[in-house]
Amino acid sequence: MTSVAALVEAVTQDLTAPSLGRLFEQQAKACVDPSVRSAYSSTDVSIFVSFLSSQWKLILENGPTILSSTANGDDDEDDDGLSYTYTSTSTDVPDAPRTTFRNAAVLTLHVDALLSSYRFFRNVCVATPATQTKLSVLLQPTLDILPIVIGWLDTSDQSIASQLALTVQVMLQFLGNMVVAHVDNQDIVWRRFHPALLEKILVECHQHRKMIAYAAAIIVNCLNPPQASRTDDFVASRQIVILLLQRCLTPTTPVDEADPAFEWITMVFQLLLQRHCTAALYQNLSASLLSSLWSKLTPEKMLLLRMVDMIFTDDKNMLESMEETALVDFFCGEFCALHSDDTSAASVGDDEDDLKLDPAPSEDRQAMWKVMELESSKLILDILGALTSQQVAKTSEATEKFVKTLIQQLQVHATTHSRSTNAFNLSEMDDIPQDASFGYRSAGIRALGNLVHRNKQIQDTVRLSGGLEVLLNSCNIDPRNPMIREWALVALRHVCEDNEANQAYIRALSPQEVVPRMDLSNMNVEPVLEGDKVHLKPKANP
Repeated sequence: MTSVAALVEAVTQDLTAPSLGRLFEQQAKACVDPSVRSAYSSTDVSIFVSFLSSQWKLILENGPTILSSTANGDDDEDDDGLSYTYTSTSTDVPDAPRTTFRNAAVLTLHVDALLSSYRFFRNVCVATPATQTKLSVLLQPTLDILPIVIGWLDTSDQSIASQLALTVQVMLQFLGNMVVAHVDNQDIVWRRFHPALLEKILVECHQHRKMIAYAAAIIVNCLNPPQASRTDDFVASRQIVILLLQRCLTPTTPVDEADPAFEWITMVFQLLLQRHCTAALYQNLSASLLSSLWSKLTPEKMLLLRMVDMIFTDDKNMLESMEETALVDFFCGEFCALHSDDTSAASVGDDEDDLKLDPAPSEDRQAMWKVMELESSKLILDILGALTSQQVAKTSEATEKFVKTLIQQLQVHATTHSRSTNAFNLSEMDDIPQDASFGYRSAGIRALGNLVHRNKQIQDTVRLSGGLEVLLNSCNIDPRNPMIREWALVALRHVCEDNEANQAYIRALSPQEVVPRMDLSNMNVEPVLEGDKVHLKPKANP
């Protein structure tokens, strides 16, 4: 009797749960052989459905006596557009009812059998399309069981909680393997998994990083091969996108360096960027229009910018597949909108009643938004610097407006060195705080230098907007803006290339003052500008 036939016969017999569990574990290990996996494609798997049904019935009979109540974060009092996300679960609430079980010992036996069977199901369908098709009858029962088991994870019995958590992980792995390159299975799973079950996992299982990882793997597998409708469906799921960003970039628990959740969630967003969904993702993360601040920028938009910047920084090949022109124009427009004084779009309507919905934000909110604005602006500049490094930028209304706005911002954030920030004091450079403004000017100069490369129209715009002075004044070492001198020199070369007007303009400029970069007080001298040269002279006695 083959091992396949032996397992099927054993399942039909009235064996104990531990005995069946051992058989499933043996077959799970045997599935490393492709021929074993293929053999199950010709097996009547309805017996497995009956087995799952019987085990689940026994689990329920010995299951919970008190069902957990899950907080859903519906406290929207004074919501100004910042507090619309949630991460709470029943375990976050003091004295919340926990799941308890009628007979924990018997329950454990049947959960073990269920876990062993899913280890087998997970392995037997790997890279075997015929077996994937055969086992598709197990998808609906699995999707029925999963949300219930997840609801039991808050039990105070740590042994059972660990056992249930491992069962959920293996069930998610099974779903992930079943949908690999199998469109029919993807259709079955996607309808039940997205968005309800996926959101439940992201909210209630946020401390279980492997569960988050396997859930993200299901997303990746369901979006491959490219499915336009599913991609659009996912991009439009604002809450799901927000939760994924939070679970990846703001983990609530310490994570390992090789964090599977981080890797798989990043893979989800890499896939969406490759399919040119960046703009749609960003726009869908806008807050409700009840606040003039959050109508321009939300914390979730900033998280998405961090994700995009991280992907572009780590994956240079990604840039080659991007539609640079459309994306450059989009981010140029967003940068300008971020620094626009026009807040009319923040109001819901034009009449007085609508305008009353836009209360003045508190000072704390305004201060928080200023920090977010600065960091988001820098992230956009970093992204534009990466996008425009691939080819000569095309002139558009968006890029023209962006160049003017950027030059204004660089003038506002002009560097002023003091003796406390001596650019030549290396020990102090090591201690420079890397706050939201760190690297802002160097990121802006880099983007500006890329845009003017072999583009006479933008070169002229830079000159007419006062950008040449900004570039010249950036040719110094700045501890808060690494590489700014190098980027400024490159930008000056690009802005003057084949542009006689810019070359003549720079030749006509003359130094106006000396900004000391060294502390000369102890030497009792001061720098003096004579003509085009700097001389050190003794300080005049007071």
